[in-house]
Amino acid sequence: MKGKILDMNKTDAFISFENGTTMDVSTSHLPKNSKIGDTINIDISNNSNIQNDKMPNML
Repeated sequence: MKGKILDMNKTDAFISFENGTTMDVSTSHLPKNSKIGDTINIDISNNSNIQNDKMPNML
């Protein structure tokens, strides 16, 4: 899925995807030399290591 890098550090990047979701993705899943503002394509359908930014309902 195509997404745009909103922010990143050495270990994580925040990606905004076409469907409106935002995810924290490990930089190891990004293309080499990616930077803030780049549009990238990541297959998130089969990657159980990618977590979304929603907290579980604790109530």
